[in-house]
Formats: sequence, C-alpha cells, structure tokens
Amino acid sequence: MKKYKLSESGARGWFIGNFPEAIVKTKDFEVCWQGNKAGNRDIPHYHKIVTEVQLITAGRMVINGEEFGPGDIYVSEPGEHYYAHYLEDTEVLAVKFPSIPDDKYYIDE
Repeated sequence: MKKYKLSESGARGWFIGNFPEAIVKTKDFEVCWQGNKAGNRDIPHYHKIVTEVQLITAGRMVINGEEFGPGDIYVSEPGEHYYAHYLEDTEVLAVKFPSIPDDKYYIDE
C-alpha cells in the first residue's frame, strides 16, 4: 500500500491520467477531485475527443445555465461547450475518458 496527498498529484486535483504528475498513470481515463470557491468561474471550453463526467458532492454550481447540487451528475460530450460558475463552495469528482491532456480548447467570449 502507498499513501499520497492530493497536493502531490497533477494540477487542480487531477490524480489519475496520462500526465507526468499523476499518481496512477493511464491513457484510458483521468480522475480528479476539486474544491471550488463560491464566485469562481471556469474559462469556457470544450473537448474534441474527451467525454467528461462530473459528480457534484457538495455545494451548488451552474453549468451552461443549469443549476447542479449534491448528487447531481453532468456529462459533457465531445464538442459540447462547457461553462461553470460556483454559487457556493463546491466539491466535484470528475472523470474524463480517454486521458488526452491537450484535448481542451478555450472559447473566446
């Protein structure tokens, strides 16, 4: 058994995936846990290949104009634009598949 801290892994809580800082390295998928402060906003973006699934575990957020709270799951398919802002301090468990770290394209507002 090995023990790690989330802070020892990749940027913004990504700890499994195809990137050098991952605690578990795989090309199949990525996993992250993120804590986001109330009032924060994500930069609008999309993925060309990757599907992203998010489980909101605590707090409230708005994704693409729809409110999500604890127990809600959001699935973003390839090509779908994603924009979130956090109404409360919010915790999210996210999975992306496959693991392609460079498959993120920002949208000009």
